[in-house]
Amino acid sequence: MDYGLNGKVVLVTGGSRGIGKASAVKFAEEGARVFITYSTNRDLACLTVDEIQQSGGFCKALQLSLDNRQSIDTAIEQINKENNQLDVLVNNAVFWGEETSIEDSSSERWFSVIDQTVKGTYLITRAAVPLMKQGKWGRLIHISSSLVRDGKPNETANLTSKAALHGFSRSLAVELATDGIYSNVVIPELTLSEWVSNVFPSNVLDGYAQSFPTRRLGTPEDVANLIVYLGSAANSFVNGEEIRVTGGK
Repeated sequence: MDYGLNGKVVLVTGGSRGIGKASAVKFAEEGARVFITYSTNRDLACLTVDEIQQSGGFCKALQLSLDNRQSIDTAIEQINKENNQLDVLVNNAVFWGEETSIEDSSSERWFSVIDQTVKGTYLITRAAVPLMKQGKWGRLIHISSSLVRDGKPNETANLTSKAALHGFSRSLAVELATDGIYSNVVIPELTLSEWVSNVFPSNVLDGYAQSFPTRRLGTPEDVANLIVYLGSAANSFVNGEEIRVTGGK
């Protein structure tokens, strides 16, 4: 399938590992000029850049913190200066706060999670949209979590911040469709990333995989395949949707 991504400019926030990295790699394979962001770990981001460049793709890493408006504006300005366009934004970066019960939570820490994830996503999207309007075409993809529907104890801040993306995306989908800009949410289940493999024992992951109809966990690449489709010209009519990538779970 021709995704029509050759020469498109793509920004993937949090593109150093997991779903973000897999998406960056896939977009680059399709001929897009890819920019990824990192908050603090420049070395890890550079590994992704090197991997893509060694395969003949284009990738550049930009420092960006969701809680730093100046870093967001600087990143978008650099992309605009170098390309005079931005076609696809994947809002993948997230600030995941510590688990705590509602009564033990600190209001300061609770709102810091909301501030970074929700405000940061708003700021970078607001900065990106004018460039998409300039090109009369754009794709916004926001990465949520299946926990928004399923719930999890002690995660009110994290899941509230993720849930906000759903309303944000739906409103953008209606607002921007006539400008050729589509907005969708992707909702992965627990994904077998390198981080997950390092955190959870293999027997725990194997056991959890049995709860899936597919009898396996999804991979970052499974999720990236959908993200790239939604971010491409092949997606001619999917807008305002919330799409689960859960293997039927």
